[in-house]
Amino acid sequence: MSEYSFELLPFTHPAHDGWTGPVGDFGVVTVHYERTVSPKEKIGQARLYGDGFPDVLFRGSGPGMPTLHKAHMFVGGEPVELSYNARGLRRSARALRLTQGDRSHTYTSAGVGKEAELCRTGVKITVGPGRRVDDPHKGLVTAGQVQGPADPVDLAIAIIFEAVDTSSLTLGGAMVMAPLNFLQRQTDGGGS
Repeated sequence: MSEYSFELLPFTHPAHDGWTGPVGDFGVVTVHYERTVSPKEKIGQARLYGDGFPDVLFRGSGPGMPTLHKAHMFVGGEPVELSYNARGLRRSARALRLTQGDRSHTYTSAGVGKEAELCRTGVKITVGPGRRVDDPHKGLVTAGQVQGPADPVDLAIAIIFEAVDTSSLTLGGAMVMAPLNFLQRQTDGGGS
């Protein structure tokens, strides 16, 4: 399969919110973020799992939906290196770069509630809001479009970010985060 689309239906649970559904020939995947992992430490956590997919764990500042601030990500138990430039003016300059072994991806976001794109050589996965479900309390379906020979790792990485606040990759988010980034540099000893 080199081009196909998929939909993940939203669900709610007392401990977490998420999306689930079949993706291509790889089977059913479930992704969710836990509402509270450690409220004292303000850490949010997202998980992705499915029989045909590697387990993915994403932890970042929270509580609730984790952010890219102080983030850690593991795919199949192996760490993924994350880097982005929160001060970039263009979307491509703010792109999140993910590296695990010899595999590299870039992830860009058009903004909150808009499409995002995960790319590596020959593969592009677009994920974003889809149609509204019958129950207005559940929200929107997540719609995905796959181009190229994406494998379960590509798909898992693209889908986990549905449960992560990636607003710092947008220009508006970068502007909102600028004071926090400045203060963080001051407390880390990086200020002048």
